[in-house]
This record gives sequence, C-alpha cells and structure tokens, in this order.
Amino acid sequence: MTHGDSGDVSERWRTALAAAFAGLQSERLPPGLHVVSGPLAGAIEHASLGRVDAFRVGGTPQVVRRTRRSLADVPDDPFKVCIQRRGQSVVRQGDTELVLAPGDIAIYDTSRPYELRFDEGWECLAMTLPRRALAASDAVIERSMSRGWTSLDGRTGVLGHLLGSAVREVPQAGGAAHLGEAAIQLLSCLVGGVDQGDPGEALRTRIIAYVEAHASDPDLGHDAVAAAHGLSPRSLHRLFEDQPRSAMAHLREFRLLAIRDALLDPAYASYSTAAIAARWGFLDPSHFARTFRARFGITPGALRREGGAESQRGWRSMATQV
Repeated sequence: MTHGDSGDVSERWRTALAAAFAGLQSERLPPGLHVVSGPLAGAIEHASLGRVDAFRVGGTPQVVRRTRRSLADVPDDPFKVCIQRRGQSVVRQGDTELVLAPGDIAIYDTSRPYELRFDEGWECLAMTLPRRALAASDAVIERSMSRGWTSLDGRTGVLGHLLGSAVREVPQAGGAAHLGEAAIQLLSCLVGGVDQGDPGEALRTRIIAYVEAHASDPDLGHDAVAAAHGLSPRSLHRLFEDQPRSAMAHLREFRLLAIRDALLDPAYASYSTAAIAARWGFLDPSHFARTFRARFGITPGALRREGGAESQRGWRSMATQV
C-alpha cells in the first residue's frame, strides 16, 4: 500500500466515524505508546431502535475524541454506552478514567468532551440515548459515569447480547422500538443499582420508573402518583422541588417523546395523530398540538410529513473495512 493509499483509507475512516457519531474525531496514538503500522481504519454498523441507536464499531489502534468544537453537532445531548467486545479501551471524561476489558461497560455524556484510547485492535458495541430516557436522577447518573460495570455483572452480558443481535439482524419497524426500550430498561436497572448518597434518590428513581411504566394511563396525575407511593401530594412536590424536572414534567416529557417516536414509526402509519396522542394521555387534540409544537418546534402533522422519508430508511450500515 502506498503512502497515498494509506492516507485515503485513514480519511475515509475519519469521515465515516464523524458521520456516525456527530463529528467524533479519530487520531493516531501519540508517539511512544504504540508502534502503529498502516492507516487508521475501522468498520461501523448501525441500527435505529426508536429512542436508542445501536452500533457495532471496531478498528485499528487509535484515539477517538469528542472535542469542545464538535459539541454543537451532538443531537439532543445523548448519553453513550460502550460495551467492550475485543481488546481494551481507556475512557476519559473530566476527572474520570475507566479501563474497559472485554465485557465491561461504561456510560458517558457526549455533550461534554471525552476521549477513548485503543492501544490494540478493538471492537465495541455502543448505544446512544437521550439523557432523559433513564429513570434515574442526575446525581445517580453522574455517579454511574464515574464507575462503570464489569463483565462479572450478568446484566452487562444481557445488554450486550441485545445490542449485538439488533445490529446483526434488521429488526422489524415496530420491534425495533421495543428492543430499544428493553435496552433502556436494562441500562436503567444498572444505573439504579449504583449506591445512592441521598435517601430521596431511591424514591425519586422508583417514582420516575412508575410514571414511565404507567404513562399511557390518562388518569395518571400528581395525586395518583403520590398515593401510589404512600405520599401526600405536598410531599411529592417537596421530593422533586430541587430537581431539574418534577414528576409530572417527567411524565409529560416521556409521553411527548413516545408520541414523537410513534409519529415517525412506519408501523403506526395507519393510526391518526389524534389516536396516537390519546394513547399517551392527550385527549384534547388542540391542547396536544400546542404542547407538541412548544416542545419540538414543529406541528405533529409537519413532523410526520418531513420524517416519513427518513423513517423508511430505519437501518443503515457504513463500513470502511480494516
């Protein structure tokens, strides 16, 4: 391979990685860390699973970085989960450094700079999801990002199998979203098991999970949620008063995201917008339309028209072979 050929392969890989992960950059390892021969290269496969995007990605020794300059390209401030499949990686974000062996998992925030270093040939499974998808408080999520999980925790293997299967086999439109929600529940289980310093954290986590599990109940409201957890309405308000979002705000956000996903899912093409909204507790079409537009900056009908072509693609695979 000539020097020019090597440069072309490296550039194709950098382009593919940046396209798949919103501007993520690939660089050679610093001198002295590893003797690298040949170009930067790798392969990426991707499956869209509703609120989750699943990836299988691997390559030659390299460093991949999310720089401050590329943060503006990150959509919806998602969390990213990395499951090491082959080789070893070092994940650095802020003051946290985690070393991942095969089977280990780390979660990090793509709205902040981070770095992954691979000193040898490697392969990972990854998933991205909105930060609000996890049924846990910000404090619990922050603690989970500083510790990760090892392959000794059997739940990591279940999550890896789910993501790996989704990437290998194209899910049906409706089934894809269900797989994504199952992945979110598994990750929420991992995150929820992290030691919680504030006694109220555990209760808030249970309440958020309860709200999401019963989000399709049109009668679910502040008083009903409080009663289900043995609280007075005032106590429930106090429990969340210093949090970024109240229990009812969690409910509204979850419902709106579920409706948005359904409007973009070909499996729901035969359902009217009003029927989908009613399925998630919005019984007044005018109120729903105003709330939806205020949240997403677009009407439900316009979203459906604009997103139809994109949702038909569903699955895509990009690869630059190692």
